[in-house]
This record gives sequence, structure tokens and C-alpha cells, in this order.
Amino acid sequence: MTQFINPLWLLLILILPLYWYYEWKVKSKKRPRVQYPLVKVIKKVYKYNHWSLYIPIIIKSVLIVLIALALARPRQVIEHKDINKKGIDIVFALDLSGSMLAVDFKPVNRIEAAKNVAADFVNLRENDRIGIVTFAEYAYTLSPLTFDHNMLLHTIENLDVDEDQNGTAIGSGIATAITRLKDSEAKSKIIILITDGRNNAGEIDPMTAAELAKTLGIKVYCVAVGGTGPVDFPFLHPIFGVQYRKVEIDIDIPALDAIAKTTGTNKASVATNTEELNRIMEEINSLEKTEITQKNYYEYKETFPKILYIIIVIILFDILRRTVFRREIL
Repeated sequence: MTQFINPLWLLLILILPLYWYYEWKVKSKKRPRVQYPLVKVIKKVYKYNHWSLYIPIIIKSVLIVLIALALARPRQVIEHKDINKKGIDIVFALDLSGSMLAVDFKPVNRIEAAKNVAADFVNLRENDRIGIVTFAEYAYTLSPLTFDHNMLLHTIENLDVDEDQNGTAIGSGIATAITRLKDSEAKSKIIILITDGRNNAGEIDPMTAAELAKTLGIKVYCVAVGGTGPVDFPFLHPIFGVQYRKVEIDIDIPALDAIAKTTGTNKASVATNTEELNRIMEEINSLEKTEITQKNYYEYKETFPKILYIIIVIILFDILRRTVFRREIL
């Protein structure tokens, strides 16, 4: 963007019509006429006058415009934006125990539904650092807190149930997520715990982990996936391949409620289908807003010196035109 410090000088350009009137109406009447009708002289004078008489007018007109622009002091305005983000550090604690293979989020199972909403959530939180912790019998950090959301999406896409582990260590999952957040200086720190079971493994009690989270100012959003009734569960038949049977999967909702209440998120959310799970994640997204402040500042670059250089070049050209070039023509 161009800005003029003294824009009133641009009014000088308005004298151009008066100058042109003077050149073509007043001054032209005073030009000497050819007195000797010699054909050669007439042709030479006509050929020269046909284009050269306009050069002084053009040069002076351009100089008037450039001088007006230079006096108006144009400058280039470069806008800069200083964006201050007070983001939220988020860790997903995802249950990868065998029960997450239950197929009650048709057409997908629980783990695929959890992966889908986690990926959608990551895409919505472009200004936040996000990490991923998984747990079954043991808990692991798959990704520390990072702004590299493409890497996070790749990690989520490749999550799968660890069939070699037996058990669900919810307390260990929360504790591992806490270790990723304990040194964070973010304005808000949260854990999104997605599970479908009951704590039956690990050395850390879920309530002990919840108390630690509370002490460190970390909120835990508990999301229980799946219903409490019989659900289709895949089994590998030696002849007929994958078969489904109805099984009961025990979800400890009271324990999840207690974790949520201890850390300040009221109670656990329960999703029995994909629509409910999406709604729960949208609600968490709306509750945890990133604070972004933007300050604009401007850098100014003077451009009138370039105009002065052009004026000097035009004046030098006009001097050469009146001296060296004129002698060559004549």
C-alpha cells in the first residue's frame, strides 16, 4: 500500500491542462514560419516537426507529474501482524485394549470411531499443541506435544488394538499423559481420555492419577465409548474366518465420573454411536477455546528518492537532446 505524507502537492498535476493549452494555443502562434518554399527544406522541416515538437511537451509534463509526486512524499506501507497465541496443550489418552474391537459404532468398531473423532479434533485445533498416549495393559507415549499436526494425523491413522496385551490400565494412561503436560506453560492443559473398559491393570490407581492431575491444574475429559448391553465382537473361526458373537463389556462409568469430577470437568460423557461421539468432541472443542490476540504494526519505506533519480535522468536526457542529438539531426 502506498501512502503520501504531503498529499496536497499532488494538486500541482492540475496545472497540466493549462500548460498544454499554453503550448498548443498560445506558443504555437509565435513559432517562426518557413519563408522560402524550397521543397527539400519544407520536407526536412516537416519531418522533424512531425514528432520532435512534442518531445519537450512530453518531457515537461512528465517532470511536472514526477515533481508533484516527489513533493507529496510517497512511501510504501508494509503491514506486519504480531499474533500472540495462548494455546491449549492437549493429550489424547486412547484405549487400545481388545474390547475396543467391539462393533457397535457401525459400520466401524470402537477404535476406528475413536480414531476418526480424534483426527477431526486435531484438524480443528491448529493453534494448539497435541500429544498422543495409548494404553491397554501398559501405557505408551506415541507423540509428545507438538504443532506438527500432519504427523499426529499419520500417527492416529496407524493406531490399532494391541492384541498381545490383556487388560486396561486407565490409571497408567492418565499418569503417562500427565508426564507430557506437567512442565507445560500453556494457559490450559487437558487430557481427553477415551476408553470402553474398567481399570484392571497397571500400578497406578485412576483416582490417584486424577488427584495428581488436579494438583497440576490438568483437566481430564472422560469419554466412554460403547453401551453396557451385549455387543457384537469379532472372533476368528479356524474355518469360517471372522465371526461375531454377542458379549458383555463392562464400562466403569462411576469411576470415569469420579475422575472427571475430581479434575473439574463435571462428569464422564457416554457415546453409544458415532453421532453421540461426534457431539461430545464438538462440545469439548467449544469449551476449550484458544486465546489469540493480534497486533498490527507498520514498516514504512520511502519511495520518493527513486522519483528524484528518474527526474535527474530525464533532465540529463533533455540536455543531451538539446545539444548532442540536435546537432546530429541538423
